[in-house]
Amino acid sequence: MRVTDRMMFENAAANAAKSRDRAQTAMEQLSTGMRVVHPGDDPTVAASMVRGQQTIDRMAAITQNAARAGDEVDASDSALQSLTDVLARARELTVQMGNDSYSAADRQGAATEVDGLMQQAVTLMNTNVDGRYIFGGNKDQTAPFDTSGNYSGDTAVRQVEVAPGVLENSSVRADVAVKGVGGGVDLFATLQSLSTALKTNNGNAIRGSLTGLETATTQVTTTLSQIGAMGDAFATAQTLAKSTSDATTKSVSEQSEADVIQSSSQLALANSALNATLTAAAQSFSLSLVNKLGG
Repeated sequence: MRVTDRMMFENAAANAAKSRDRAQTAMEQLSTGMRVVHPGDDPTVAASMVRGQQTIDRMAAITQNAARAGDEVDASDSALQSLTDVLARARELTVQMGNDSYSAADRQGAATEVDGLMQQAVTLMNTNVDGRYIFGGNKDQTAPFDTSGNYSGDTAVRQVEVAPGVLENSSVRADVAVKGVGGGVDLFATLQSLSTALKTNNGNAIRGSLTGLETATTQVTTTLSQIGAMGDAFATAQTLAKSTSDATTKSVSEQSEADVIQSSSQLALANSALNATLTAAAQSFSLSLVNKLGG
């Protein structure tokens, strides 16, 4: 087949275009610092980068959710620690006023304090964190306890992802912790009974309240142990999620970043090839190929 001037021109133009593309790619790598700018630059690495970004995004979500759950768990711990103080004071009053040397007036004054302790307990169990009542289960938009200690929340236990596919409880059942569901005692009913015994000057009933108060205290401290384990889990989740995110970010960066020396060499070679192509073509045609392409 005879090689015509047109064929020579088209071949030179194609070679020039390839050289320009290589030069453009090298220039992009140098200017952006990235070896993979477009998926077509390296499909395998591009796919790995997408997977890496998905992992980074998921770790960010885990970190955020674990942090919020950790805040709620800390608030739960603080509230229940304060509740043990309420119960401890109620127990002190019970032991003290159980002595029949105290008068009806003394016991009436103690009853007033117990009523105040009752309302403190209600307030603590209605703790709200960022608009959510943390002791209400999934019914978390309204206060779960009324002034008499009646519970209107549900039995749900919220969960949060602490690792891909791994869930951790992020709340406790208040009906178990303070209402005695499952075999315990109703903390609020116990305080109310103590108040009544004090107001009616009933020594035996006052002394009998000790058992209920001790059981209520055990319920609360058991729940505190559960909360402590939750707090540890959420702190660990945040640490591991950050570690995973950092490692993935580094891996993606290493795969996608350009080697400056290599990119500079590729740019020089591409420019050299382009110049050689243009020079050879210019010698073959009376019409400058540079002008032809420019036009």
